[in-house]
Amino acid sequence: MIGSAHNGHPGAAPLRIGIAGLGRSGWNIHARTLRAHPDRFTIVSVMDPDPDRRAEAERELGCTSHSSFEGLIGETRIGDDGLDVIVIASPNHLHCAHTLAAVDAGVHVVVEKPFAMNAEEADRMIDAAETAGVVLAPFQNRRYEPHFRKVLDLVRGGSLGEVLQIRMCWHRFTRRWDWQAMKQYGGGALFNNGTHLLDQAMDFFEGIDEPEITLDLHRGLSIGDAEEHMKLVLRAPGVPTVDIEYTNACAYEQDRWHIMGTAGGLTGNPDHIEWKTVDWSKMPKRILDEGPAAGRKYPAEDIAWETHSWDTPASGPNPYEMFYDELLDAVRTGSEMLVTPASVRRYVRVLDRCREAYQTVS
Repeated sequence: MIGSAHNGHPGAAPLRIGIAGLGRSGWNIHARTLRAHPDRFTIVSVMDPDPDRRAEAERELGCTSHSSFEGLIGETRIGDDGLDVIVIASPNHLHCAHTLAAVDAGVHVVVEKPFAMNAEEADRMIDAAETAGVVLAPFQNRRYEPHFRKVLDLVRGGSLGEVLQIRMCWHRFTRRWDWQAMKQYGGGALFNNGTHLLDQAMDFFEGIDEPEITLDLHRGLSIGDAEEHMKLVLRAPGVPTVDIEYTNACAYEQDRWHIMGTAGGLTGNPDHIEWKTVDWSKMPKRILDEGPAAGRKYPAEDIAWETHSWDTPASGPNPYEMFYDELLDAVRTGSEMLVTPASVRRYVRVLDRCREAYQTVS
């Protein structure tokens, strides 16, 4: 169950992990999370082209290191001491090739976001993993975030009535000049943090794989050639309109969530959410009046609001730990993880359609 404590697998040896890429994600997220649980995971080997990063990993983790992915893959062929899992935290444009190589070597694979650069790559990765019988685990960690799970429950549970619109904002004001600001490496808002919001947004489109899209992209404050300002609107019959804003050019940041429904609304951020609701059965009954407006005024009434709030729990597993708890179970018992390759392919297909609809970035 998501959010429950992990009971472990008594007597089982820790999973032997290799990490490809020791950047922000590979080192600050994956290595940090895995090394905190040596009873369940041990980092055996890493790969990064930077010799200083490799030396740091050898020193702090006691692992071997390689300058190439081929070297890391070689660790899988050392009998019982080979790798069980490889974490693909290399640059975006290498995710498919590295995943296919790892699957071909017979190891389970964790793939950082974006899962793939297009649906064709995603299909090749999924088919290869199914054929090899290995776990393919997309690292869309923000689908585990407590505030998102709470919002999803409120929307699906009908607390806000018929939800008309969901607005998701990730606002910043900053320049960017690293490799993720360059198209050739798969950079830009759509394929970096925008994938987190898009992955969450697709959960509001149950059973709908091809929502209508409206897209606007600009470079914003990026020093590179990739977009860092994104406005994406998703629509489909019978579900709320989802309005996504990811930008590095907003000097007045707005809340992550703004939701409109026929029985109330919600606003908030990852740490704190507020919503208010009205029970229309307790309000005066109204009938349509086609006559002259009373007092020449718009109809108005005092809403009997019920207010609610929620705060992210101060303790408990974080999304990274929740993901790796599930990964351990998936490898050991074959259980399905919350984030499946098929569910992630849905947002990859939306990215394809965004690219088709909007070929240039101003």
